[in-house]
Amino acid sequence: MPVVYFVLGAAALMFFGALAGLLPLLLGRYLSRPGLGKLGMLCCTFGGLLPGLQLPIAIGFVLAIFIKKSDFAWPRQGASPPPAGPAPAVRPAQGNTLYVTCLSGPLRGQSYPVGPDGLRFGCDPSCAVRFAAGTPGISRQHCCIRWQQGVPVLVDLNSTYGTFMGDGRKLPPSYPSQLAAGSRFYLGDTRCLFQLTLP
Repeated sequence: MPVVYFVLGAAALMFFGALAGLLPLLLGRYLSRPGLGKLGMLCCTFGGLLPGLQLPIAIGFVLAIFIKKSDFAWPRQGASPPPAGPAPAVRPAQGNTLYVTCLSGPLRGQSYPVGPDGLRFGCDPSCAVRFAAGTPGISRQHCCIRWQQGVPVLVDLNSTYGTFMGDGRKLPPSYPSQLAAGSRFYLGDTRCLFQLTLP
């Protein structure tokens, strides 16, 4: 009989811990931090076995959820972190134009000026750097170079095979990465390599 009372008491404590854990769970879902919210719920539930710990644990996870994503983020499989620091800015002198030159792949030897509207790469007819439909490793709207406060940046457009800097770093989708004269990048794999150049 005492064992039954012990089990019922532990279950009741865990129930109240789970109630406290609802706070980080719901807040984590609302602020796009579901992994941290679920962990908070779990810790509060089992922390409930030690009376008085549920509320401090819940508060701790709520504070962690509010911390900037870059300060406390769950790594996603296959995702690369943002670059540690900005690349040197490129501000071409008046009269100079930036070009993207294809070093390898089906467009090898061709150069494309980066105009004020930027440059889009892919198989779609709207792309300035256009690959033949069905080119392996190239999406319809693969990536683009655009200007951001006078500096060229490379942005992956959620491509299937990815956009990579010359050092092999994969760009997270929709995350602008600064370019400099001489910067190299490739689409899908190194067989489709480009370089940013000044004439």
